[in-house]
Amino acid sequence: MKDIGIKNIITGIFVFAAVIAFMVFSGVIKLGNSGQEATGQVTVWGTVPFQTIQRYVDQAKEQNLTINYVEKRASNYEDELVNAFASGTGPDLFIMSHEGILRHSDKILEIPYESFPRSAYEETYIDEARLFLSDTGVRAFPITVDPTIMYYNKQLISSAFILDVPEYWDEFIEFAPELTQYSGTGEVNISAAALGTFDNIPNAKNIITALILQNKNNIINTDPATMKLRSVLTFDEDEIQKTSQALDFYTSFAQFGSNTYSWNEALVDAKNKFIAGELAVYFGAGSQAEDIRRKNPNLDFGVALFPQVRDNTTRSTHGAMMGIAIGKQSPNVAAAIKVASKLAGSEIADGLAADLDVAPARKDLLRDKPDDALRTLIYNSAIISRGWIDADPVATDDLFRELVRNINTGALSTRDALSRANADMNTILNRTINTTLGN
Repeated sequence: MKDIGIKNIITGIFVFAAVIAFMVFSGVIKLGNSGQEATGQVTVWGTVPFQTIQRYVDQAKEQNLTINYVEKRASNYEDELVNAFASGTGPDLFIMSHEGILRHSDKILEIPYESFPRSAYEETYIDEARLFLSDTGVRAFPITVDPTIMYYNKQLISSAFILDVPEYWDEFIEFAPELTQYSGTGEVNISAAALGTFDNIPNAKNIITALILQNKNNIINTDPATMKLRSVLTFDEDEIQKTSQALDFYTSFAQFGSNTYSWNEALVDAKNKFIAGELAVYFGAGSQAEDIRRKNPNLDFGVALFPQVRDNTTRSTHGAMMGIAIGKQSPNVAAAIKVASKLAGSEIADGLAADLDVAPARKDLLRDKPDDALRTLIYNSAIISRGWIDADPVATDDLFRELVRNINTGALSTRDALSRANADMNTILNRTINTTLGN
């Protein structure tokens, strides 16, 4: 027992020194030259294309510090990560979405708040970055965030004699019937907004969960009695009513005969319909702007903040956050922390975000707004980005798909469909992250 105690003390001192170096190199604190010696090789895994990140990896290298970046395919990245840690060959660092990092918290070397104060972390990164915080420390460091924004077709909107795009969701009640055009047989030719279904809306889950979060429901919370993660979609009557209102609003756009009807499952996917000039409003990631422009250079479109709930005192949108975590098996913690500090630091995070057409997750970088209107909107959207603990994206895709279809087909009432989704979410949590975290 004494040996274990001594080892823990030594490790704690070592991590503390390394984290001080992190805070210096990443710009959290300013001390000039840290003097922290970190040498050897650090292996970093991620899905960012090698040709995109290579120059930043080279930039982070030092004479006695080499970095081996291994590009992984998104389709099997997590399986490879699990197998590597199971065999004791996990990477020193891994770059991953915030959902992925939270799913693999058991593989992460957590930085205790005694070494990296929570207040310093929160002053450095956007609010969504709090997802990386536990009760005891910091699990990962955010690098970028890709917020959901609103794209709109300028010509379709002006042709309907409308001067302003909706800023609040309730404005879509009048906006939708003004923009939607039907064929002689009742088919939707021109759609006001791609809302209401799941499979032909690429960002459906992000839109739905953003609506739920705007209605003050966190989707997942920690149960203080058991310390397990639990769905709060139907936590109490107030939560049920607020979430039901969000779902009823969303699905109304796909219900024939409703005032907002403008979308259905027979239409092509929303992004392609927008590119074709047949959709007035499309909700997508900020990083999609260049792809849309490239596929239809003649499309006259604008961008705006994701719509908000009127009278809410705060604004929010969905944000796909990417972070970097330290593998708990790393044999060279000081070097791993130093590399993480550089990749998450101001200079590299700023350049990498620009190359990926997303925003940096650091407040100091977000304060300096770009000259470009699109980039400025993405920066502003990043500041208000929010996320939730998605324990199994494939399973929750199925969950929200079924939730939407049960409401649209009338198979279940909104309340009953929500109740089933709540139970299914808890099942997903219990077989994934609750087991992984040992809760």
